[in-house]
Amino acid sequence: MNVVFAGGGTGGHLMAGLSIAQEISSRLPGAQIIFFGTNKKTEAGYIGKSGYEFKQITACKLTSFIRLPLFFFVSLIGIIHSLVNLLRIRPDIIIGLGGYGSVLPVVAAYITGVPIVLIEQNVIPGRANIKMARWADAVLCHWESSKKRFKRGRVIVTGVPIRNDIIEHKMQGEDNPFGLGFQKKTLLIMGGSQGAQAINKVMLQSIPRLQELVPGLQVIHLTGKYGCQETKEAYNGMGISSFVSEFYNDIGAAYRLSDLVISRSGANTIAEITAVGVPVILIPYPYATDNHQYWNAYELSSAGGAIIIKQEELTSERVIKLVSDLLINDEKLNNMKKINKGLRKLFAAERVVDQIYHVIEEKKAKKKLFSFVHHV
Repeated sequence: MNVVFAGGGTGGHLMAGLSIAQEISSRLPGAQIIFFGTNKKTEAGYIGKSGYEFKQITACKLTSFIRLPLFFFVSLIGIIHSLVNLLRIRPDIIIGLGGYGSVLPVVAAYITGVPIVLIEQNVIPGRANIKMARWADAVLCHWESSKKRFKRGRVIVTGVPIRNDIIEHKMQGEDNPFGLGFQKKTLLIMGGSQGAQAINKVMLQSIPRLQELVPGLQVIHLTGKYGCQETKEAYNGMGISSFVSEFYNDIGAAYRLSDLVISRSGANTIAEITAVGVPVILIPYPYATDNHQYWNAYELSSAGGAIIIKQEELTSERVIKLVSDLLINDEKLNNMKKINKGLRKLFAAERVVDQIYHVIEEKKAKKKLFSFVHHV
């Protein structure tokens, strides 16, 4: 079986694709899996580390009407490039992961008659997926409330697949990869793949007071690609037990050690948090398209598993009060854990791949029927 994944623009789109690819590979070890992505270096590197083939497709975002001629020219090149690759690969299916990097390969798949499945991770569907749903054989989403936002297409709630190691990871013994204690209250701070300077700054302002209010507090701080060294030096100066890094591959270990998470609210982060069941304070990225990070966060907060702080309301005073109140209230933390676990979508990868198989078989059956009718 030949499978093409198309997506890019943000790391979150590709992470869901890798989880689906892992499930396909486990069922069919001989399956050929190829990712189409944008020219962002992080995408090629991320896919390359996972062992799957990566092909760069020319694509760009339409950011203003002034760029319209360039957008059409680049899109034409991207569609031709996608068509050439699809005709060579002859995939059984293409899986659109969202983002502007998915559009041109999906258009090419529609032209060539390749079955199309779209993955929608956010509560508010991306504009690309809403437009492409008319061509898709199925749209697979995480949230029940997303279904009503698609005017066309067959929409099925499966959940967003997350990496197996996040669910399966178990730490043993008295030590852990972070050099921190199991018995102490642990705060995990992360700002997504690009980091979040606003979060980093306010948290560093808040930690000294939190250290006084929460005895034995320890911190895991994933800064993103900016400000890591300065953050390390700041924690060393405070004398607090901490682990500071730009990112950490085994995020499942970080979740399991943590009593509370402070994070952006990207779709994959939300899926991971509910899978593990950790309480969370969410600070939605305010410039996300259609404010979709806020609505992702709202799904958890409305159920009681998360607290939202809008970035414009992010102050050290508010962080100190919320974090200290939660970390000294085990009953509240445990209640949030139960709520978040109740929102998780178990076996999402299996359900997604089942639907992919169903679409492939359905298309094959239609072709056979068309061929039979044509000969009759």
